[in-house]
Amino acid sequence: MTTIIVVKYPMKLDLVAMHQCKQFLVWCCLIVLFMVLVTGCAATSTTIMDEELVTNPKPMSTYKTLIIRKLELRRELYSDVPEARMGAQERRYAQVPTQLAEQVQRYVKAKRIYKNVSLDGVASASTLVMKGKFTKMGRFRISLETVLLDGASGQEVAYCRQTLWDVFDTTEGIGRLGRDLADFIDRIQYK
Repeated sequence: MTTIIVVKYPMKLDLVAMHQCKQFLVWCCLIVLFMVLVTGCAATSTTIMDEELVTNPKPMSTYKTLIIRKLELRRELYSDVPEARMGAQERRYAQVPTQLAEQVQRYVKAKRIYKNVSLDGVASASTLVMKGKFTKMGRFRISLETVLLDGASGQEVAYCRQTLWDVFDTTEGIGRLGRDLADFIDRIQYK
């Protein structure tokens, strides 16, 4: 006959080790959550069309040419130092109006709305002229107002005001604004 002896050892939890393990897991979760939030913000800059108005006296389809003028950007919106002391970021902001005009031109040409899309030229009766100005320029927000004018009369036929939020990369933000302006111009073709 065999006898089996079972020895029970009292299990004592090491509370200090368990507390340290929980603390480590909480920190890991917090770091992962922070990284998700930061990554999400960088990738989710959004454009909000604050206002959109079309007051066209004639059908928008009668316009065959679009002239895109460089949007106005006052230096005090992005810098308060003399030009000689401006940093790299401020110099990039100074280039934004030209970059935005080029982006709008590229996107409107890709949509094939008009026969001719240019950054300069003489307006005629079948021409729309895009003008505008920046009202806010900063690291996390870019706001602008844009108008489309009849080439012959100079009368405003369309207006939009938009804001791009969560801007971390100005170049990416300008591309997004250009695409949204081109979408606005495309949308109003049927009004």
